[in-house]
Amino acid sequence: MRKVIKLIAGYISRVNKYTKDEEEQIEYALRIIVFETLKIAGIIIIFSLMGYHIEAIIAMGTMVMTKPYIGGYHEDTQIKCFTATLIIIGSIIYLSVNLNIDFISKVILSAVSFYCILHQAPVINPSMPLTKPELIKRNRVVGIVSTLVFILISIVFYKNSVISNTILWTVVFQTLLMFNKRNIKWQVTDS
Repeated sequence: MRKVIKLIAGYISRVNKYTKDEEEQIEYALRIIVFETLKIAGIIIIFSLMGYHIEAIIAMGTMVMTKPYIGGYHEDTQIKCFTATLIIIGSIIYLSVNLNIDFISKVILSAVSFYCILHQAPVINPSMPLTKPELIKRNRVVGIVSTLVFILISIVFYKNSVISNTILWTVVFQTLLMFNKRNIKWQVTDS
C-alpha cells in the first residue's frame, strides 16, 4: 500500500513539477487519507455486521470531526491505531446501548468534558507536532467549536438515546484520551 501511495505521489509531483519537499507532503497527505479511510470503513463494517451501524457511524463521525483538532491519544503504527480505535468504539457503543443516562447526568458529563477540552485543546502529538502558532490557535478554535456543536446535538436529542448517548460517550472518551501522557519518571530505589 505504501509503495502504491509513493508511486501516486511521485506521479502527481512529476505532472505538476513539484519539489521533492512538496512530493513528500503529498505522499504524507495521501497516506493519511488512505489509511484513515480504510480504518473508518473497517470499523463501520465490523460494527454494522454486529448490528450497530448507526452507533458506529455516529461515533466515528464525532471522532473524525473533533479528534484531529483537540488532539490526544495516538498510536505509532496503523495496526495499533486500528486496534485501539476498534476497542474505543466498541466501548462507546457498549456504554451507549447499556447505560441509561438521565438528562441532568448528560449535561454534567458534557459540561465537565467541555471544560477539560476548553483547558487542554489542542494536545500536540510529539510525532507530528504543530509548530506554527496560527495552526495551533485554529485547531483549538475548531476543536472547541466542533465539540460544543456535538454536545449541543447530544443534549437536544437527549430523548433519542442512540444519537445522544453515542455522541456523549464519544466526547467523554475523547476527553479522557487527551490525558494519556505521563511525564513523571518513576524511580525505584532500594531501601
